[in-house]
Amino acid sequence: MDILKKFISKYAAGDIIYKKGDIQSDFFIINKGKVQLKNDGQGQILATLTKGDFFGEESLNSEQNAIYTVEVIEDSFLIKIPYVSLTEMLKQTPDIALKILKKLSEKHIKIQTLLMEQAAAAPAVREKPAGKEAKKEDQTSEKIGGEVKAYLIIQRSNRLVQLTKTQTFLGRRDYTTGFVPDIDLTDEDEEKYISRKHAKIQFKDGRFYLSEEPGAINGTFLNGNKLQTGVKHELNAEDEITLCHLNVIFKI
Repeated sequence: MDILKKFISKYAAGDIIYKKGDIQSDFFIINKGKVQLKNDGQGQILATLTKGDFFGEESLNSEQNAIYTVEVIEDSFLIKIPYVSLTEMLKQTPDIALKILKKLSEKHIKIQTLLMEQAAAAPAVREKPAGKEAKKEDQTSEKIGGEVKAYLIIQRSNRLVQLTKTQTFLGRRDYTTGFVPDIDLTDEDEEKYISRKHAKIQFKDGRFYLSEEPGAINGTFLNGNKLQTGVKHELNAEDEITLCHLNVIFKI
């Protein structure tokens, strides 16, 4: 511990040590507190680590990307050891290397077991609700007559989507319930700021209207003006719709 004291740093609950995909160059030992390892892809918690546990093993490989996000969930004191210092310690004290390998092996077995269990259960969870949700949406949305041609251009991907129903939901898919909105923006919304059911476009009496759905967060804007939840606004050609940060152009 005398050798490691100079590497101790304090972190507060809620701090992100590093995110999945970041270049990782430090090895961490928890001296006090708790952290969680998270998979950003689906946001699930892979492991909760406490005093004596290690993370940051990617730092043992040069220019290695982090394989998960690490978040502090309880005020913590972490021993943050740079790669160069760690390799010197391992050379001088083989016992440390053995302890690290044992702990890492235990952690990886725990994470792999969790992922395998989730993968085995996923099809049963997703398929049944998806069918129910799709059926519900089909029953509540009529088709627009063929003479009406209206489109959305999603600027981030330059994707063109035709509006074909009298009620169209925009948002992100929900992997837990199986819900998929009429216009699925999951791929364009890499930051995951858009809500599952974020906004709705309705076609009534020959006109299109935009409204924000209850529960949507991070805002919906029409030509730069923030919308109030549930209030309909008429859409005109070339109007710019912004869902949080994602710009969409209405064409008719």
